[in-house]
Amino acid sequence: MERNSPLPEKRKPGRPSVDRRDQILDAAEQLYESAGFERTTISDVANALTMSPANLYRFFASRQAIDEAVAERRLRRIEDVAWAEARKASTDPAGAFVQMAVKVAETTADVMVNSGKMSDLCLAASRGKWPPVRAFLGTLHGAVRHVVAEGQRMGCFAKDLPLEATVRTIVNALMAVWHPVMLDANGVEALESQAGELARLLLTGLAKRNEE
Repeated sequence: MERNSPLPEKRKPGRPSVDRRDQILDAAEQLYESAGFERTTISDVANALTMSPANLYRFFASRQAIDEAVAERRLRRIEDVAWAEARKASTDPAGAFVQMAVKVAETTADVMVNSGKMSDLCLAASRGKWPPVRAFLGTLHGAVRHVVAEGQRMGCFAKDLPLEATVRTIVNALMAVWHPVMLDANGVEALESQAGELARLLLTGLAKRNEE
């Protein structure tokens, strides 16, 4: 006697396969890139999705919430690059430090300066110190802290340097090549060499006491 085939499971109710919030952010991002975020209205975003503005507000409480979510998406690309390099510190702290400085600078330029009309949103977020920007800066501090701590643990960096104060000093210095407003003002033509030179200069301060 043949065994009965199991019945297919019924689809469980729940969230749709595509997150509506992601669809809204995708539409907003495309409009910001084509028309600019200052010229784009909530109605424009809603129309692109064939939904009403009132329905859109079910997912985002305000236009500012959409802007912040789009900015957060962009900043996440830079965070991923920072941590991809920081994780290499377990084998080469100095190399990871230099590469992180360079890659974060280059990605910031691509995401927040060279991204056409989308740059206006990113620069506004930075100048206004929006919540995603503050969280992003905390992530950068964490990545730098990881590299410095690994270097100290391995004896590559001076162990008697206070970790938190050292990290704050390093991040403040790197803002010369990491902050989008600075990049926008100074240009990005020689960015890779500038970031690398600055990182190597900072490395001399990290390692100096070990050489005495």
